[in-house]
Amino acid sequence: MGLYKFFVILAKIILRIFYRIQVQGQENALESGALVCSNHISAWDPIFISTFYPHPIKWMAKHELFENKFLAKILARLGAFPVQRDKNDLTAMKKAIRLAKKGDNVGIFPEGTRVKKRDKNLVKPGVGLLALKTQGLVSPITILGNYKIFSKMKIIIHPAIKVQDLVQDKDKGQEIYQEVALAIMDEIYKV
Repeated sequence: MGLYKFFVILAKIILRIFYRIQVQGQENALESGALVCSNHISAWDPIFISTFYPHPIKWMAKHELFENKFLAKILARLGAFPVQRDKNDLTAMKKAIRLAKKGDNVGIFPEGTRVKKRDKNLVKPGVGLLALKTQGLVSPITILGNYKIFSKMKIIIHPAIKVQDLVQDKDKGQEIYQEVALAIMDEIYKV
């Protein structure tokens, strides 16, 4: 994880120069095996979260970022892996499950794309599927701010949630994935 640590140190220096960053709840960060889930307001989100979350995160990233071979190599070295958002990407889902069960933190944006204003219709059931398949903990994060230079940014790391606590009715079939995904987003937007 040498490149990851170097990236975090460098990013921390640069981001602290250009932003007034407040991180709340670092004691809630999970060391390993968690699904790290956040709202997604900017392409900068994974950088900010990875920099100030005290443990490494392997991000699911849109596959378009991997079309550039140079960028693909850097992202892969940082632990990111591609996901095709426009379809059910079983390869990416299996990889995320395998990584989380192995003890890696896996980062995912439940809405699947950048969203300026909360809309429950945009939440994808895939995060619910991942949470249920890994049976691990979810580390919900809220990121607030507008990313304008010298502006205030706030990262809130909420207490971890047990997936089992999100399930009301275990006999719902595939509907349960959306129910869990919405419950995770509710935790993220608790501010």
